[in-house]
Amino acid sequence: MTTALLTTHQLTARAGQRTLVQDLSLRVQRGERWAFLGPNGCGKTTLLRTLAGLLDPAGGEVHIDGQPLPRLPTRTLARLRAWCPQHHQDVFALTALDVVLASRQPYAGRFGWLAPDDERIAREQLAALDVAHLAEQDVRSLSGGERQRVAIAAALAQATPLVLLDEPTAHLDVPHQLAVCRLLAGLADRAVLLSLHDVNLAQRCCTHALLFLPPGTNGQPRLLAGPLAEVLTEARLSEAYGCPMRALDVDGLRHFLPAADASLKA
Repeated sequence: MTTALLTTHQLTARAGQRTLVQDLSLRVQRGERWAFLGPNGCGKTTLLRTLAGLLDPAGGEVHIDGQPLPRLPTRTLARLRAWCPQHHQDVFALTALDVVLASRQPYAGRFGWLAPDDERIAREQLAALDVAHLAEQDVRSLSGGERQRVAIAAALAQATPLVLLDEPTAHLDVPHQLAVCRLLAGLADRAVLLSLHDVNLAQRCCTHALLFLPPGTNGQPRLLAGPLAEVLTEARLSEAYGCPMRALDVDGLRHFLPAADASLKA
């Protein structure tokens, strides 16, 4: 069996006193794009941060490229996985180009110097995210959507085999949401894990899904993982979101919509 790029073994993740993920065993290969889906507060971000090494698991193990995550030196980890959060707090007056160039630091020379190739890669990714015209602009002056596209450009410029994105389309307008989906779908040589609230965007760019279901009768977390078409069904999405979801095929692509009489759970 081919060695998976990312594996978890009986992984448990908590936020405060809440157990959000329990005994999760997952295998992610290069070329796979996983959508983490579920309602607010279910644990998508907590799981992503745990897989990125930003949170310690409450139990179990995470391996990247066959190596235990806690044992990976910082520089090695920075060459294996890139992380893009959904919120950005910019304190210093950095340009958009500076932000993306910072993601090339794992490849810097002996004295921390970057090469001309690093700037080329950074500018290419800014162009791919339609923010090349903002390269010299202070990131503190950008709109939420512009700043998010700069952040995605930085994650991709890091050129890691594993990319973790937390709500990458949250602040984007529809054309840029679709453009990001196309860009991610083209990353055939990498593995991408991203949290989403829009099931239909997952249909456009992902191959697999991890769906957070309501806790079982014993109160334990339940997650369903597998190929996209097997996980995302009317019945399972209805259960996950607590409202009836209906499938609709348009132009050869499946969409899911809440039923006309759907309402929030009491």
